[in-house]
Amino acid sequence: MQWLFPLFLISALTLVNGSFSKPNIHTVNTLTIASWNLQWLSSDPIVIKNPPPQRTHVDYQQLANIATQLDADILAFQEVADRQAISKVLTNDEYIFEFSHRQRESQHSDKRYAQPWPQFVGFAIREGISYVRNADLQQLDLWGNKSLRYGVDITLLNDGNPALRLLTVHLKSGCYSQQQSTKNRACRHLNRQFEVLEQWVDRRAAEPLPFMILGDFNRRLALHNDKIWQQLDDGRPTGLSLYAATEGQKSQCRIKIHSKRKKHGQIRHYPNFIDHIVLDGRAKLKMINNSFRETTTDVEVVKAFNLSDHCPIALSLNL
Repeated sequence: MQWLFPLFLISALTLVNGSFSKPNIHTVNTLTIASWNLQWLSSDPIVIKNPPPQRTHVDYQQLANIATQLDADILAFQEVADRQAISKVLTNDEYIFEFSHRQRESQHSDKRYAQPWPQFVGFAIREGISYVRNADLQQLDLWGNKSLRYGVDITLLNDGNPALRLLTVHLKSGCYSQQQSTKNRACRHLNRQFEVLEQWVDRRAAEPLPFMILGDFNRRLALHNDKIWQQLDDGRPTGLSLYAATEGQKSQCRIKIHSKRKKHGQIRHYPNFIDHIVLDGRAKLKMINNSFRETTTDVEVVKAFNLSDHCPIALSLNL
């Protein structure tokens, strides 16, 4: 399967969508598409009240080992501050990085707006995979003041033709399940963000292109009868059907939680996913059966290094 980008399409597509990758010259049979929240990954110290531990060279080496094992063709990342940091994780120089425009805008932040934390979403796309960059889903930043994270939206091309649309998100934390009160401020914000996502889904469902949403939803969507999931997967427009690859799965991820009251981090295990890969029915038909996977790390390594409080998840598909 060739990922070629005919020259006569370049001008039209870049005028509409903003960017494209270099055309490849080899054949790809399958793609591995992954999502990973890298927890405050930054080349500079994080300036907040309770900053996470500063990573050392050996911490980055361990993260790079995980990335090598993951071997993603496309990685949707969250909580990455800059290219310098993620280049220490994806060390083989085979990727093009597409960051949320919120990152660029934050460098020229208007004093009237809240200074955004250095937690940006985006994609790492293996060299040779053709794509176009669509407008960011800025509406996820509910007040337009850069206090909440944008979604990053790309379209993959196959032989120069649109083949699959991908949106990566990192939504508001603090409303992990419907047992939490709807009066919870975080729940009100998350509900509004899902309304924005539903509008995006409805627009994509009316188009002929399969699509996926992946990232840190900060919600246990795969729990039985989750109301927010039911709102998103509501069957409208007629024929819309969504599938969460995490459905029926349990996370085996062990993570280290740092506490300012304890010198050493505590190891935790949360069996229900808050990171998800959501496919529409057309994209699900392209998914390779039983290809969903979570890349976990030996608990002794988790104890010894500053990794992330998320493990990457991935699946494979044919286009």
